[in-house]
This record gives sequence, structure tokens and C-alpha cells, in this order.
Amino acid sequence: MPMSDAAELAAMRQRFPKLPPLTAAFQAFAILATNAYLLYLLLQGEATPTSFALYGVLELVAWSVIANTALIPVPKALRVGSPDMPLPGRIMAIVAVSALLGGIAWMSVPDRADAERLLQARDPLAALRELHIVWPLLATTALAAFGSIGDLLRWRRSGGPFVTGTAMAAAAKILTAIVAPIAAAFMSHSSADAARRAFVWTCVYLAIKSAAELLMLAWQSLGMPERKSGRG
Repeated sequence: MPMSDAAELAAMRQRFPKLPPLTAAFQAFAILATNAYLLYLLLQGEATPTSFALYGVLELVAWSVIANTALIPVPKALRVGSPDMPLPGRIMAIVAVSALLGGIAWMSVPDRADAERLLQARDPLAALRELHIVWPLLATTALAAFGSIGDLLRWRRSGGPFVTGTAMAAAAKILTAIVAPIAAAFMSHSSADAARRAFVWTCVYLAIKSAAELLMLAWQSLGMPERKSGRG
């Protein structure tokens, strides 16, 4: 039978205790290092708003695939926070959400020349290499896969309800993919110069991305709070 809300909360408290200082520091370092590298690409003129917007969408797609793949060996009744949806439905949901986020990114970037060139490219991988986002994308995808494998190994040892940390952390990336392009487009709209508009867009995007990921890490570092009981 499906778990009750109390059982799900108990499972999440067990899966997300307060992070040890070294673990939290490592995760914070990974977030800061990835975003610092993206900022480096911006300052070196090796990436454009299209690069960062596409990176955000592709990263979320990769994390979604990893999170859903991790659920395959887990019985449906033990999947905490995961809707009871068949595999084709999950695939269609990922495709639909990706199309929506891609549309938001397309409408928000100040210069669509890179996006149009990417759509017309005969070799998509080569086009991605020109946008300089392949290596950071592979790095964060590897970290997500490593985390999901750790979740599965922990679940196989202890049993009980299963929670994937990848899905929890992906919430910050969903927020980034929705809010960051819109806010960046709004704040860069007043700039008449195209280069300055692209620079402002990217700075705003990266600032929101970094803040969302660090805030999610801070929330996870506190652990799931215990439900306090009191007299009414």
C-alpha cells in the first residue's frame, strides 16, 4: 500500500539528516566551482546567453533522467514523493517540461543567432562544443549519477522507503530554468547596446542560479525538521 504522509516525512527525515560540515562544504564547493567556471566563460567571451540557457535546460533533463532511472529497481509503494506514472508517461513529462523550459529560454535570450545556428547544425555535439558547455554539463551529470548510485546502495542496505537526493536538488534547477531567464530578460531589456545586454542577462542568470542552488543546499543542510507535537 502507498505510504502515508507521516511515513513519507519520516523517510525524508531519515534520508536527509543534517549534513556533516565536510559534506556540506564539498557540495557548496561543487556549486561554486561550476558557477565560477560558467562566469569564467562569460568573462573570456567564450559563451553567450544561449550557452547558459541551453546548459540549464540540458542539465535539468539529464538530472531528470537520472532521478527517474534510479527509481526503476524500487517498488512503487516505496518511492517517496514520486507520482505513480508508467515509464512512457515519465518520458513524455520530461519531453513536455523540456520543451516548455526551452521555449522560455528561447524567448528570453537577447540574441537568438546562436540558437538558430544550433538548430540548423548537422552535428549537434560539435555545436555544443562551440558553446563551451559540454564539460561542465558532463561534470554535473556525473555528480548527479554518483549521488543516485549512493542513494540506491544505501537503500539496498537499509531497505524501507526510497528518496532520491537528485530529485530534491533538481528543484533549484527547475526554479532557475523558469525564473532566471525571465528575470534576466527583464533586467537587461533597458540596455541599448547588444553586448552589454547579453552581459547583464548572463550575470543575472548566473546570480539566480547560484543563489537557488546554495539556498537548496542550506535547506538540505538543516535536515528535515521533526514535527512538533503540542497540546491544542
